[in-house]
Amino acid sequence: MNGRDTGLPKFPTFDALESVLWPAAALIVFVLTAVLVDVMIILAARFRLVDLPNRRSAHALPTARGAGVAIAATASLAAIVVVLRWPGLWWQVLVGVILPSLVIGAVGIVDDTRPLRASLRLAIQVAVATTMTALLGPLPGVAIPGLPGWEFGWLGWPLTVLWIVGMINAFNFMDGADGMAALGAVVAGVLIAVVGFHTRSLGAMLLAAFAAAAAGGFLVFNWQPARVFMGDVGSGYLGTFLAALPLLFNEPERERSLLPIVMCLWPYIYDPLLSVLRRIWNGKDPFVPHREFLFHRLVRSGVSHARVSLLYGALAAIGGLAGLMTLNPEVSTSVQRWIPLSIPIMAIVLTWTVERRCHRVPLTPSGDGTPVPTAG
Repeated sequence: MNGRDTGLPKFPTFDALESVLWPAAALIVFVLTAVLVDVMIILAARFRLVDLPNRRSAHALPTARGAGVAIAATASLAAIVVVLRWPGLWWQVLVGVILPSLVIGAVGIVDDTRPLRASLRLAIQVAVATTMTALLGPLPGVAIPGLPGWEFGWLGWPLTVLWIVGMINAFNFMDGADGMAALGAVVAGVLIAVVGFHTRSLGAMLLAAFAAAAAGGFLVFNWQPARVFMGDVGSGYLGTFLAALPLLFNEPERERSLLPIVMCLWPYIYDPLLSVLRRIWNGKDPFVPHREFLFHRLVRSGVSHARVSLLYGALAAIGGLAGLMTLNPEVSTSVQRWIPLSIPIMAIVLTWTVERRCHRVPLTPSGDGTPVPTAG
């Protein structure tokens, strides 16, 4: 994606027609997704695609699900348009990103209708992630301004597979509150598109923008009170899609772009990771559906879904904007080297805030050991 005469994308000038057509295409993706989701809400009851409240969900009423198919459809169609414009990207985009994302989405459709064993889902995810790593190449390392670069070497393969599998499950876990996963995809997509612009990786930039537009169209109906959830098909597709974007960046820019990408996704990675580690520490099965995530606890303490989703979206935006500063040559290196510390600081503050708030709300354990609010 270096813009040479190889069929790879070149940045259009601002006076070129393409500078108008691509934003218009993103708007079309947004509108088309919203229309498709509205139709699927109507069809959900007929096909019994209804999400009933369970131990993992944060909602109390039956809600239509599976409308993530619309996200997968519109984002994939938009990616095909990118490939038609730049045929040199067909292998990376269609085979390396879209096909694996659709495979995970298809597994999600099956899981939405007939739940699969966690071990089987994980095995499929690992196989898909390994294939993507072979097709797109592993993450080479991460660059932190002012500090020696960390080359992954042979660890690049397992770290890349872990990154993809982790993102798939992170977005799946975060689809339990109104607007949570969709808003996260909007914020992350926009910020990754900006990173792509800074690093001249136009293909990754456009795919990120289209993912954000598709998630935004879905968010219209997923905001509190949600009329629909994306289900495993949508969350799995988005998780795979977003995880693949760092692998599409220009080779010289992969190391430099990884840090800001991770920083714009940090709350959606940190919360599931923390809950998994807690359950393992307490001798519980991390694959069993539960409501021990920080955002679940905030909702159960009385904070509305909308405010919790906005909180996570704001934290992701702050992290992403801080990450973009590491790409800005006008920011001194002495300042840039301290920017990554903003993430652990925000993580500590978030955890402390949730623990302090939940401590003031009396909780009693439910039958499966998951705390629930005490009546009255």
